[in-house]
Amino acid sequence: MAKYIIKRIIMVPILLLLIAMLVFFLLNLSAADPVLMMLPSQYTQEDYDAMAERFGLDEPKPVQFVNWVTGILKGDFGTSYKSKAPVSEEVLYRVPVSLKLALITTFFMLLIGIPMGVMCAVKQYSVFDNIVNVLAKFLGSIPGFWLGLMLMLVFSVNLKWLPAFGMKGWKSWILPVFTFLLPYLANYLRQVRSAMLDCIRQDYVRTSRSKGQKESTVIFRDALKNALLPIITLTGGTFASMIGGAVMIEQVFAFPGIGYKVLEGINNRDMPTILACTMILALFTIGAQLVIDILYAVVDPRIRSSFAGAKKGKKQIKEAGGVG
Repeated sequence: MAKYIIKRIIMVPILLLLIAMLVFFLLNLSAADPVLMMLPSQYTQEDYDAMAERFGLDEPKPVQFVNWVTGILKGDFGTSYKSKAPVSEEVLYRVPVSLKLALITTFFMLLIGIPMGVMCAVKQYSVFDNIVNVLAKFLGSIPGFWLGLMLMLVFSVNLKWLPAFGMKGWKSWILPVFTFLLPYLANYLRQVRSAMLDCIRQDYVRTSRSKGQKESTVIFRDALKNALLPIITLTGGTFASMIGGAVMIEQVFAFPGIGYKVLEGINNRDMPTILACTMILALFTIGAQLVIDILYAVVDPRIRSSFAGAKKGKKQIKEAGGVG
């Protein structure tokens, strides 16, 4: 098991390098000249050459990529074409904002989604199940930016209960979190319901009931425990998508997160900023998948036993070879 985790950790920088290479060369397919974007309307050829040399844009594209990767290894994400400031100063302080928004949203998604999903599965086709399913489909179909604007109109403009934008204390987090939470929660509880229904219909659940076990024991010990694998996969994937999916939400509420900076970099064609933000988002996504793999082994003993069995088999083959 430990060797498997180490192999997955080693794969992280390789995947990041491949993602960086793909994004770098895709961005360079654009016809826009970053040197011209940084120069004033009146410039000379000497100004152009000096600016290109300053940012290393006079080098071939492969050399530029190698220089950029080398800089990242030294903690240098490059210099912004727009502000002429180090990208790390403009990007890294935004990561905790997006991370906090995603963590708070994930917490409430788990707190509400799992109990409601389990209850809908247990009371399948009941009035409660039908009402929750209709609400989930309705909320899941609402665009996040529109929902944010409507909540802002009601609670900020009309009722004046909450601030409309910016980070001015804990109240500033309420509208962005709810705007972010509702569409994700709608999809999440439906997926939990589906995973629970698959487990409830299994033979081991019917056997447990036939032995006279309490219904709560059957649901939470037998059904929910076996439904955790798809729920863990869904939770990890949802959290990773939240980190990068908050672009519109952060834009609507003027939240200084990584998603807001990505959109700003795209609008300004600021390649170093886009690359830095992409690498950070990719790191969170890959990290979430790594955590999911580890949790699989923690939750499911069959996965742990498969690693133990493989290790035992290799040992037996080695001993047999030694005897021969």
